[in-house]
Amino acid sequence: MKKKIFFLVNVDSFFVSHRLQIASAMLSEGFEVHVATEFTKYKSKFKKMGFITHNINFNRNSVNIITLLLSLIEIFFLLRKIRPDIFHLISLKPVFLGGLISFISPVRSVVISITGLGSMFLGDGIFFKLRLILLNFIYKIIFLFSNQKVILQNNDDKKYLINYANLKPKKIKIIKGSGIELGDFKFSKIPFKKRPIILMASRLISDKGVNEYIGAIKYLKNKNFNAKFYLAGNIDVNNPSRIDRSKILFWQKNKLIFFKKYYQKISKLIKISNIVILPSYREGFPKILMEAAACGRPVITTNVPGCRDAVKKNVTGIIIPPKNYIALADAIKNLCENKNKQIKMGLAARKYAIKNFDVKKIVNEHLDIYKKLMN
Repeated sequence: MKKKIFFLVNVDSFFVSHRLQIASAMLSEGFEVHVATEFTKYKSKFKKMGFITHNINFNRNSVNIITLLLSLIEIFFLLRKIRPDIFHLISLKPVFLGGLISFISPVRSVVISITGLGSMFLGDGIFFKLRLILLNFIYKIIFLFSNQKVILQNNDDKKYLINYANLKPKKIKIIKGSGIELGDFKFSKIPFKKRPIILMASRLISDKGVNEYIGAIKYLKNKNFNAKFYLAGNIDVNNPSRIDRSKILFWQKNKLIFFKKYYQKISKLIKISNIVILPSYREGFPKILMEAAACGRPVITTNVPGCRDAVKKNVTGIIIPPKNYIALADAIKNLCENKNKQIKMGLAARKYAIKNFDVKKIVNEHLDIYKKLMN
């Protein structure tokens, strides 16, 4: 009888960009692979690949109790039907719902992927503190499951969950990101032209530092710094910190940015750029910084969890304080004016990517976790 693995994830697009190779590897290992998620456009792709698909409407940014209960019931009956050997939970809502229902379901082992503690752990004020208490309490319950491995992407999240959610160190495995296919992100020389090109590629939400990027651009233009600034990404309409489309179009109309919708071949944009930036407030382990490194591009990012873990300071990139558009502007200007530094950092970044970011390495680490849990 075939062994079964059941992936529970918030949305199909995230699974495609961050876990698809792992699921494919499990098919090759002879597993029956189930994927339960909110489907947008990849359902037929998953079926062609050999995955068994299940629709679950997570309403990602909704905390409606009725919706949560309905999702919980759906997951419960799926687990009773499938009876997986491995139940792999990815992203916040699947982790919470799947983690809680595991205790009363026929689940033999649980893998939890926490892809950064994210915006839910950013903020201040009384409501933020109450939310934090609730989140930590739920994590404490989930981490009580015995046959379990928790995959984290950086040491800051590890320290936090050990201290505030009673996560046992023996349950933790740190895997730096989801990896990238190095063949899709080949090294290329930096194209030195009259106007350097700066690229920021991310979801278009405030927490990624989009407003600091715009602030830095305005500051540099006032200093007569001549560069082309690209902003690539999709608007996350369900996110409370989203950047409205009207604002992005206003920036483009006023020639602050060249706006590009995020697309699969992000490597093309990286390769026409001199520098890639991500002035985020907090990350798990940002994929764009791995992709930039693989293409041989220096990066500028912030001194926050996740971002600082993806960069070798002053070797593959520059680390600046978060929420500081002047520091960002100065770093962009200084790096653009030093071609030798760009070349040196770009070469170092490619070497660093080969050593640390190869998706094959990430897949093997996951397979090792699955095998140990089943034994």
